[in-house]
Amino acid sequence: MTRSDVLPAVDDAVRTGDTACHTLTVTVRDGGHALTRISALLNNLSVRRLSFRAADGGDLAVCEIVVPVADSPRALAKLRRCVEVVELSAHPAGETRAI
Repeated sequence: MTRSDVLPAVDDAVRTGDTACHTLTVTVRDGGHALTRISALLNNLSVRRLSFRAADGGDLAVCEIVVPVADSPRALAKLRRCVEVVELSAHPAGETRAI
């Protein structure tokens, strides 16, 4: 990959060592394959952390995904197109939020 192949926002984040991240909170209908679909959607993005909690009844699950700020818009766009997604929100990583 040459310098001209790198998007400016991504290049700046890598060069400056910027570790600013967003946490994406996704509520999905869990039919047993939600985690597989989410990981496939985000496979080419830099996911820093991912947690997945399924409900006992198997109806809904909550997935928290931490991505660099530069990847956040692409991750949100990909997740919005996912059929299983019921709710999607983003906030700066490290910010305390009740789920």
